[in-house]
Amino acid sequence: MNSSNIDNKNERIETLSKEVKLNSVIDDAEFDLFNVNGFSGDFSFLPGASSSFYQFAIKVNPVEIKKWEDDLLEIKGEIDSEKWIADLVLPRKNNWKTLSKPRFYTRKGNEQSVKIIIFEKEGLIFKRINQE
Repeated sequence: MNSSNIDNKNERIETLSKEVKLNSVIDDAEFDLFNVNGFSGDFSFLPGASSSFYQFAIKVNPVEIKKWEDDLLEIKGEIDSEKWIADLVLPRKNNWKTLSKPRFYTRKGNEQSVKIIIFEKEGLIFKRINQE
């Protein structure tokens, strides 16, 4: 499931909010989600191991960024190595301009499967989750 064909911002936000926990109100969203077991509202069920790969970008009021940093561990990172960010927002790249220096995080206890990149001044959060 991805947002590239969802032109309506409110529909993108509503769709993403059914699949991930949101820590505050969001103003825009882009996503590319894969879940072997399907998504909310799906009536199919595939038995077997669970696997998911989520990439999403959200825009929040910059004062809300702190609500998204709970339980995070700051790590080193280079934005040039994160091509997935540009690919994710490509359909509406003008909505996702960044000027500030990003901070890189992972979730404590899930260092290998979660990466979060935050542009605080712009209120942009990019998150990648790979659970096998």
